[in-house]
Amino acid sequence: MIRSSYTRCDPATATRALDYFYTSACKGGVPLPPTINNLPCNTTCGPGQFLSLGASGCSDCDPGTYSIGGGYKFTNWEAMPEGMTTLCRFQLDADETQPCTGWVLNGTFVYSGNMRGLRLMDSVLQYKADFTRSGSVEFEYKVDAERRWDGIFFQIDGKKVMDLTSYKFQYTKVTHPVDPGFHTLEWVYHKDVAYEMGEDMAWIKSIQVSGTLDNAQRCNVCPKGSYSVKGADKCEPCPMNTFSSKSSSASCTACTGSKFSYPGSSACKPAKGCRDADIQVAYSACSGGKRTRTYSYTQPKICAGGKGLPAAAQVDCAACSPGTYREGAECNYCPAGTFNGNQTFEGSKVCAKCPSGTIARKVRYYDNIFQKEKFDQLVAKGEMGTGCANGFCGTGGWRPVGDMLDTGVGNGAVADIWMSLQVDIQNQGEVQFTFNRVSSNPANYLQLYIDEEHIWSVESEEAWEEDTKKPITFSAPVESGKHIITWVFHKERQYSWMDEDTVQQTTDGGEDRVQLTSIIVKGAKEGGASQCLVCPKGHVANAQSSLCDPCRPGTHTDPARPGVCSPCPKGTFSSEWGSEGCLRCGHGTFSAAGSSSCDVSPSHCVYEAADGVSYDLGGLARVNQPMWGPVHDGNNSVDYYINVCSKAHSNGTCHGRDGIAVPGYACQQNTLIDSYGEYGYGWDDYGDFDTSSLTVSLGDVMAFYSLKGNPKGGLVVSYQGGTPCRDGRSRTLNITMTCDMEVGPGTPTTVPNERVEVQKCGYQLAWRSQYACPMCTLQDMESLPGECSVTGQRPITMVWKEPRRCHGGLALPSVRYEECVAVMLDKGKIALIAVGGAAVLSLLVGALITLYLRNRKIYKEYSVLKEQNEAEVELERYTLDDDDA
Repeated sequence: MIRSSYTRCDPATATRALDYFYTSACKGGVPLPPTINNLPCNTTCGPGQFLSLGASGCSDCDPGTYSIGGGYKFTNWEAMPEGMTTLCRFQLDADETQPCTGWVLNGTFVYSGNMRGLRLMDSVLQYKADFTRSGSVEFEYKVDAERRWDGIFFQIDGKKVMDLTSYKFQYTKVTHPVDPGFHTLEWVYHKDVAYEMGEDMAWIKSIQVSGTLDNAQRCNVCPKGSYSVKGADKCEPCPMNTFSSKSSSASCTACTGSKFSYPGSSACKPAKGCRDADIQVAYSACSGGKRTRTYSYTQPKICAGGKGLPAAAQVDCAACSPGTYREGAECNYCPAGTFNGNQTFEGSKVCAKCPSGTIARKVRYYDNIFQKEKFDQLVAKGEMGTGCANGFCGTGGWRPVGDMLDTGVGNGAVADIWMSLQVDIQNQGEVQFTFNRVSSNPANYLQLYIDEEHIWSVESEEAWEEDTKKPITFSAPVESGKHIITWVFHKERQYSWMDEDTVQQTTDGGEDRVQLTSIIVKGAKEGGASQCLVCPKGHVANAQSSLCDPCRPGTHTDPARPGVCSPCPKGTFSSEWGSEGCLRCGHGTFSAAGSSSCDVSPSHCVYEAADGVSYDLGGLARVNQPMWGPVHDGNNSVDYYINVCSKAHSNGTCHGRDGIAVPGYACQQNTLIDSYGEYGYGWDDYGDFDTSSLTVSLGDVMAFYSLKGNPKGGLVVSYQGGTPCRDGRSRTLNITMTCDMEVGPGTPTTVPNERVEVQKCGYQLAWRSQYACPMCTLQDMESLPGECSVTGQRPITMVWKEPRRCHGGLALPSVRYEECVAVMLDKGKIALIAVGGAAVLSLLVGALITLYLRNRKIYKEYSVLKEQNEAEVELERYTLDDDDA
């Protein structure tokens, strides 16, 4: 056997040669072709072209073939393509026993596997390739997963180039450039915890990798049921009622006789006889109370012979729907604030005004869109849309058939036929529709989406109804604002193989379909009222009885005063629009009547603990700044974030699973983060596995309490009214704040040697701060007098008593001066003092003289007595001496 290969490129000439060789040793036979020299090295062919062996330039693909250039395109998912694998990655070793299948083949697509009930894992589709030049990867995917947390992302060599995407209803094409070299491409379906939303999976329909080959050496052949023109980069399916019975077709052949075909067919089918189901009715505009009824075959027409079309006829005009009145040939909506509850042929007099305190909720009937003209008008205006999101759709989407909408014919065994409707809701919105399934496959069912939310209860209704042809009426609430309502007829087969005729197999869906016979949107901005309704709590009817206006902040609805918004009583508040009640202010705070908040703000955050003892925490408020924290609780793997006196923080961590900021002064954030960095869960101190939310509020009301027995040593800040726990009680957080002038603002911490969650859903922290010291008063100061100066004044300086135990409040006053007392005496006072002093001195001298003279007399008397006593003693001693002798 003879093979060939290119030589290395000669950098000097930028050329190479094509050599031929035998694959094994041989003699005689066919000689080797001559080497072809001087072939350019840098020839690059684009899509729709190829570079044949030995050619110096690119050629266009022949009709019936196609080329994507230098690379591969994967659209057949019967077997895993060469170089592609699937695997599972687990975040926790304990979870490796989970039944993860990786990505699963399903013929026309590959999906991420059944992920329901699984947690902390990734389902990975991996492809490794050597890119010989700058190239790209292009793929078509869709996904339906828990918004923001689960979904699909795409990465090259471990670097994410497509962020996590949680919802794409229709297949979306994505292209990313790839540099030359060996690369690992990964499509990852990421699952955080066992939360489920939507289908909880991702689908990939096609993957095209360009740049792994310098050029395509030959063009690919178009399969049966398709065709291509010269220089094509893809094959096109044969149009309706045409076919191609062999591959490499440059065109398709029209069906003849009473045969038909769906798009993409390799053969025509005999048409069945026409039946009532193949005929649709249409009506002309009313004129003089009459209209013309005509009949036609539904398109595309797939029947022949059988039932013929009935003759056109003049019939009475239909009655106008409830909420409308007749004016000539038209049905007009009743004016705002009025209603009509019945079908009518009458004029505007049938529209009556709603009673006081109620509203005329507008209703819009979409039954008129069952006529093709009306349907096409809404599609052209962009209010409606239809198409095929997966698989094959014979009629390209939903179609109007006169008295209903249906999902068409010729749909594949695997298909998602969708129809969307844009609605604008004023208040108390609701969508109501009636449908029935014509299906022999229990796996086929109708789905409903409101925006990106999958309304699962529709499928529950279908599952309970055994008779698939029995009409089902379903309704779902719709919030105020603009929304997109989408109906999807989901068809699937219960096997993963396909026969040789791939296109034909995918179109063999029988006549399974869904029929919508009524669509009503209540609370619409455009429409007419069929009844009067009482406004919901927190709302009151406007003056025109056309809308329910929400009560403004500071007011609420009071059952004792229906129809009006009452101001919140003193000591309570309502901060939201549409409040049905008022919240009580926290201890230590107050509010006037009609308040939207209590007296807690960065500019006013003062708590009076006792007479003369107040605290000002306004300096700890972080307005439009990150919150205080995190304070980590290792026992429960959570962080705490706190703000003081303000909810206007900018901390991005306090967000729930829906991405919306958690309101309140404080929040609890789970810290067990998975590989994607978007997950949190944990256990509380009471053994409950807490997966209620990534982040929960710990309170939207602030309260203040004094420290027991020590009102000057600090205070307790209490956050109340947080996210309810499973048992219904609200979460609370108490922070014991202790006066410490040495630490400045300080920072919140856990209480040493104590749990943070001291009771179920009750938490505690500590905080030493100078702001936890009472506001300064005169009692915290003392005066320090200075020396008198030559000017006769001395300074008086006020200083803090030590140790200082106050912050804020009164500041130290400026130094003041006072006259010295000695310099203040005048001459008269000095003379008076001198005279007084002399008098006192004279008195003292006189007293001393008197005392001296008196003492002298006494002394003389004493001396005489002493002499007498001594004489007597001597005489007595003499007498004794004589006796002894």
